[in-house]
Amino acid sequence: MKKSAGRGWPGSTRGKSPRYPKRGYSLLEVLVSVAILLAGILSIINFFPLGLKAQSRAGDISRAALLAQMKAEEIRRDGDRAERLLNAIRALNTPSDIITFPSHPKFAYCFCGISLIDPRDDPDDPRDDHGVARVIVMYSLEYRGSNEVLYELRFDK
Repeated sequence: MKKSAGRGWPGSTRGKSPRYPKRGYSLLEVLVSVAILLAGILSIINFFPLGLKAQSRAGDISRAALLAQMKAEEIRRDGDRAERLLNAIRALNTPSDIITFPSHPKFAYCFCGISLIDPRDDPDDPRDDHGVARVIVMYSLEYRGSNEVLYELRFDK
């Protein structure tokens, strides 16, 4: 065979890049990619229970709104023409006795003439006006151990 000048034998790879580049990944590249993948999976796993808790709370608030509306309609239906029941609720400065819903023992309700969420009467905010009949739905003591207010519905005639 003929030797080419300064380049080695014909077909040799000395002085040139190899015909087929090196294939595969180094151990460091694999470890970095696995670490990034694990960080992503762990963050998803971390947020999953928070999403479930938020979904449960949203369902409880929706159920509380429905129960409050039902109780307000019951008061309107059963009240007399002189509105003595509504006037008695409007006059309450402290909540009435807390009663657990028989059909939903997780929830309880009471009536009040002031807001339990914001008891300070702000003249610019009609939601906390005093002297307005309200049905307040909360978790029952048996369920949560405290009466955390879920929903407060103002109602009138």
